[in-house]
Amino acid sequence: MNRVASVTKMHLRDKLSWIYMPWIILLLNLILHLTIRFSIGGKDGMYTGGITSLYVYMLVIGMVALPQTFVFALGMGVRRTDYFAGTAMNFALISLSTSILILLFSLLEGWSGGWGVGLHFFRMPYWGDGTAIGQVTRNFVLLLHLFFLGFAISSVQRRYGWFGMIVFSGVISVVVTVLVISLNYYQWWGNLFQWIAGITVSEWAGWLFALIVVYALASYAMLRKATV
Repeated sequence: MNRVASVTKMHLRDKLSWIYMPWIILLLNLILHLTIRFSIGGKDGMYTGGITSLYVYMLVIGMVALPQTFVFALGMGVRRTDYFAGTAMNFALISLSTSILILLFSLLEGWSGGWGVGLHFFRMPYWGDGTAIGQVTRNFVLLLHLFFLGFAISSVQRRYGWFGMIVFSGVISVVVTVLVISLNYYQWWGNLFQWIAGITVSEWAGWLFALIVVYALASYAMLRKATV
């Protein structure tokens, strides 16, 4: 357990990347959207989707975490299992704290009337509906999903090298292309959109959690065989 905690602390020593930078980017984005909103005026509610910059950053940092720390940690005598567990713990802590902060900012946004100009930045329609606990839980699952997705992609490169990454990307591209062609040929787009529209936010969160398990198991399996 001490080694797992040590790996988590190793990640968190880089406070700029894990704690400060995502919120610096997000707040700068908020200032930009507020400036635009002030300049164009209007009283109707405006949903910007600017918070997606935070989600994109978490995906990227999930990809970067492995190449920055894996070899170093193993060189310090950390077992691969402990490295994976400590990294997962770090992902969970950052996801939970970020989800709570998003909720607090969304509440402040509501109380202030959209920062005084009807701007909805932190609260996304549909995904941000429901109770406070529900919002925190869904954002936690979404952030954790992005972390592990990035980590899984990086694990492919670590295990199979850049050639493996090219093959993996090619397979994904072929699968997506076949799906799009099939949807066009059989005219299934309407059925697909109807099915998506019927999925509740809780069901989306459940699917994302299932993917987290898949990413985690795949990453762990690849890291156990990865060369240093």
